[in-house]
Amino acid sequence: MKIKLTLNIIVLLLTFSVIGLSKPRVEILNGNNPISFNPPGLGQAIAIQRVLLGANQIGAWFQNTGIMDQDTRTQNTPGFEWPKGSGKFANFTAGLSIGCHINGQLAQVMASYSGEYTPGYTKFDAGSQTYVGYTDADFKLYSVKSGDNANTNPDYANWGKMVPYGAPYVDINENGQYDPAIDIPGQKDAGQTLFLAMTDAFVEQRNAGEGFGGGVTSPLLYADLRMTAWAYNSPGLEDLQFVKWTVMNNGGSDWENTYISVVVDPDLGDAGDDYIGCDTNLNLGYVYNGNPSDGTGAGNTYGAAPPSYGMDYFSSPIIRATNDTLGLTSFVFFTNNGSSPPPCESDPNGEPLGAYNMMTGVKKDGTPFIDITTHTPTKFVYPGDPESLSGWTEDAGAVQNCNGALTGPEVTPNPPGDRRFIFNSGSDQFTMSPGDTQELVLAKFITRGGSYTNSVTKLKGLSKTAQLIYDNDFNVTPPPPTPKTVTSITPLVNGTCNITLMWEANAETYSYWDTLFFDRGDSNIYSFEGYEVYEVNRFASQLPNLSQPESINDDIKLLYAYDLKNNIGTIFDTFSVGGDPEVFSAFPIVPPYTMASPSGFPNSGLNRSVTISRTSFPENYGGRTELIYGQEYQFIVVAYAVSKIYNNDSLMKRGFKTLRNSLSSSIIKIIPTAPPAGTEYTFANGDTLNTNRRDLGVKPVILGQDLMKDAKYKVLFMAPDTSYGILRSMDNGASYDTLVKNLRTTLGTSQDSARVIDGVLINVKSIKSKLKGVIRDLTATAGPDSIQSRFGGWDYTPSNNRNLEGAVKFRPADYQSIQMGLVYPSTGFYTNVGSTVKPDELLPTEIEFTDGTGQKAYRFIADTSESNFDNFYIYDKMIDVPFKVYEVNSDLGTRRQLNVAIVNSKTPGANPPMQEGFTPTADSLGGKVFVYIFKSDYSPNPDPSYTSKNLFLSVQVDISYVWAPKLIAGNSPAFTPGDKLTIYPYTVTKPGVSYEFVTKAPLFANNEVATTRNDLEKIRVVPNPYYGFSDLDRSLTDRFVTFRHLPATCTIKIYTLNGDLIKTLNKEAGPNVSTSSTIEWNMTNQDNSPVASGIYIALIDAPGIGQKVEKIVIFTAQERINF
Repeated sequence: MKIKLTLNIIVLLLTFSVIGLSKPRVEILNGNNPISFNPPGLGQAIAIQRVLLGANQIGAWFQNTGIMDQDTRTQNTPGFEWPKGSGKFANFTAGLSIGCHINGQLAQVMASYSGEYTPGYTKFDAGSQTYVGYTDADFKLYSVKSGDNANTNPDYANWGKMVPYGAPYVDINENGQYDPAIDIPGQKDAGQTLFLAMTDAFVEQRNAGEGFGGGVTSPLLYADLRMTAWAYNSPGLEDLQFVKWTVMNNGGSDWENTYISVVVDPDLGDAGDDYIGCDTNLNLGYVYNGNPSDGTGAGNTYGAAPPSYGMDYFSSPIIRATNDTLGLTSFVFFTNNGSSPPPCESDPNGEPLGAYNMMTGVKKDGTPFIDITTHTPTKFVYPGDPESLSGWTEDAGAVQNCNGALTGPEVTPNPPGDRRFIFNSGSDQFTMSPGDTQELVLAKFITRGGSYTNSVTKLKGLSKTAQLIYDNDFNVTPPPPTPKTVTSITPLVNGTCNITLMWEANAETYSYWDTLFFDRGDSNIYSFEGYEVYEVNRFASQLPNLSQPESINDDIKLLYAYDLKNNIGTIFDTFSVGGDPEVFSAFPIVPPYTMASPSGFPNSGLNRSVTISRTSFPENYGGRTELIYGQEYQFIVVAYAVSKIYNNDSLMKRGFKTLRNSLSSSIIKIIPTAPPAGTEYTFANGDTLNTNRRDLGVKPVILGQDLMKDAKYKVLFMAPDTSYGILRSMDNGASYDTLVKNLRTTLGTSQDSARVIDGVLINVKSIKSKLKGVIRDLTATAGPDSIQSRFGGWDYTPSNNRNLEGAVKFRPADYQSIQMGLVYPSTGFYTNVGSTVKPDELLPTEIEFTDGTGQKAYRFIADTSESNFDNFYIYDKMIDVPFKVYEVNSDLGTRRQLNVAIVNSKTPGANPPMQEGFTPTADSLGGKVFVYIFKSDYSPNPDPSYTSKNLFLSVQVDISYVWAPKLIAGNSPAFTPGDKLTIYPYTVTKPGVSYEFVTKAPLFANNEVATTRNDLEKIRVVPNPYYGFSDLDRSLTDRFVTFRHLPATCTIKIYTLNGDLIKTLNKEAGPNVSTSSTIEWNMTNQDNSPVASGIYIALIDAPGIGQKVEKIVIFTAQERINF
């Protein structure tokens, strides 16, 4: 008990010491229901809900009590992080407060440090004849992101519940109403949108310790506040966020002398060295560093040339009687009590009147602020320019006057410190009557210049950009969509692997006419141009803006670049390099500045997949360049667009030639992980699937073995232009769904005409014009790519019976298949002339050998006694041949018997001088026998169209194929009845032609497979031994070993050598079963205390499979406490 009491006292002391720091604090409550009310006295009436707005380089927290930019998940934590993920912050908290008089009494609802709003709305209760607050589970912070849908995000599915309260949406069908299946939730073109409907009608939420005033329980305003916050991930807009508040008086009394304020507590990196200022022309308030450097840049500090953060009103309250837009009516500050400020400038925490006074533009005791440069009262503090030091800035100092005096101690310059400012819009003449509505739109943004004061200048430029967006009704220039990317892992050896990235073509239809920064007549139309693939240093604190050369660092490496074959290629743009007057220089932006062009770029054509085998950051992985299981790697696939006027210097503005999708919102984090025990792949990465055709006009290659489905696919060429579509059947071909259509075939090595679907790269290539007729033979010098086939142009079954080959020794170049002596008569082959059969009319053809009861054939004689050898082929008669010939149309499912001819040749001196019929021999000429296959339907009766022709003049005859056979072994028969020779032509693309193939989904975590293959023997613990540290450790305090190759479900019990159970790990199948094969042990016991160095025994129990024992050796790190 004594120990417990002592610990409790220590915790209380620590708690009060933290709460007693400079900022009012919010008590953190746990609770999943965002609108459930808590018992009195806990500091908040509702359970807190927090949502991160992080679509671009800013990560800002919003809370359902009305505050923003504060992370109340832990106490004393700022909530506006920039760059997102860096651990550096520019603002501690902010929120919208309202102060007024109702029937002569001060009324206010505040949102600065905790917020006095509640999700819900105000309604009139007819029974009690009073206004009351209403809320239920539908009233919460909603968040939707670009690319969400009703299946992936419940907020997207339920967005329609908030549309009556003002939640924005894109009205796709322009019918003026929200249609969930058609319209798109959120702000148009935004990367992410938040929405919250809230009210001040719950007195339980009033809090005298709110931080800025607070605690006024009567009268209530019965204000309803509808907040929309959004951010764009368009280049140039990645450092901006927008917030819109719709303020409604839904009570029964006038709000008189109304002031609406945004209270801001900026903490720019190190909170103790800040300055603030405003620009009255821009309605802008901002914070900047009071020194040239904000700390060293380590930790949460920004280092040299720190950024500036600010807010800007674009829409503000309007006094409707006079049509007076109020704008920024005052910009003032109060000071951290810990800095010992004059009493009238200190925190007005729990001082409603003091806070209201500051909202009107004076100090909390009513004393005016004095401009030290003019010694006159003002409601706008520090409106001067920090970079030029013109006007009143903090460098000029301040007058510390109180008690209504116009003079007081003067401080010159102000010492940098912890600042707060109040961004006010209101007037004593501003009255909101019941039913009135006002709209406020504010942008908050941050940027970095060449120095701490130049950052303010840059910020003002960004403010003007934000104003343009507002003036253009938020019709921003959206970037190309982020390519939708999936990944796959290919195991190699010794724990290494390859990572394959595959992406969809969703960005390739991007086209946007920019009328925001250009006149419409300039025709600044951005169109998709290509892809870039980057690797990112996983420890990077800040990603560069690739359109700002000065921001590019070594934390990102360009691996691949693919672009359209249109000769645009490398692109330079012009940027400021500083100076007075300002100097501009040209820098490459595609590829980005300092980055070399990848192999094949430019004008290489498009790829939609890459396989990566090495990291560009080996220093992060113990010097190893191979990709290692269990390590985290980060990549980005970027789509970029180029302006139509990129090379028109008279129209193009600096910095506007290209657009890329956001880097920060596109990071792909991959930790290679093996599949669970019992996994079996029918097809593996790198396999090429067979289609129903022999050639590679369609080449399906497996890139994502984990993504494959049990499905049939069809590549169908369509009328009238032989564009093609890809269809998929999930019911064994009974029905097909069209996945993509209107695609074009191309030549070359790129994937221009390919798509990756369900892990299969479906590469559709036009057959080269020189490849027509019989598919060429595969040889050592003619591989699948050069002949566009994995198989030759013929097949003999059964193969063991074959005793026939091509008799082409003296004229091999005449034949398309030299191995079998097959040719389609055409220019460059055989007689160097074609036939009446066109290449696109050729179909696979079967020669079925019989026992002599085959079919009738035309017999032609080549009179070789003439001096002009083989000069003509003369019809003789009809004869019987020991085979039948059929043409097979797999598209129609038909098989048609064909007419054929046999050519026999005279051989002077031979006995007999000429054979009759199909009589190939084993000599080099094969007995000079030729088989001609015609296109016509079979008839046993002679047709004059053949008997009157000279076959040597093939251009007059419908010849599909000519075969010159010879025996392989002369003492064996030419064939065995039942044998079949099939001839395969190249497929010529034409409407109706299709390629078909079948895929089979992998089998994951199958106990029978795991047992049969004894997969438990593959389980390993990594690293083992553990020598006090590991390259896999995430930090000095986050150390672990990993059990790998586990089944999807198992239990691991870890024992000492004495048999004492010290830890039980329960592994369940994860949401992605394909990678559910690992579990970590943090080398602690059941009490979460670190284990000692030693040998441990792990018993792995896999239900339905068996058990496995692993020995683990651990050497713990030596830890010392520094006193």
